[in-house]
Amino acid sequence: MKKIFFSILSLFLAVSVIAQSSVNPNAKKAADEMIKIYDLDEKQSVTALEIQERRYRNLAEIASLESTDKDLYRHKYKAILQSTDASLRRMLNENQIASYNERKMDLRERKAEKTAELKEQGLSMTEIEDALLEMEKN
Repeated sequence: MKKIFFSILSLFLAVSVIAQSSVNPNAKKAADEMIKIYDLDEKQSVTALEIQERRYRNLAEIASLESTDKDLYRHKYKAILQSTDASLRRMLNENQIASYNERKMDLRERKAEKTAELKEQGLSMTEIEDALLEMEKN
């Protein structure tokens, strides 16, 4: 009985170690960038990585929709961005929030410029939304 118990316990430990070591490289890169930009402490760094991993896991789940149902994909993509944004805001302190808001405002201004540019080119709102989504991905 003890052998079975310890075997199962060892299996669970091995699985948890393997699961923890398989960090999404995109999530790691995004978290590292946040750590550098916002000067995150150790606790915030761990939280930032968890948030980014969740973001990329959710994006992977909806990836197939991009080619099959673009409207649903856009809707879910925006929801993931909003959820990620809310989670990030909760973990930041006042000084970091100010910097975060400046970066978000800069992105908003660039999106407004891009929207005006694309409207001048005569693109439809759907095409403009697609271009703005691509902008947010980068």
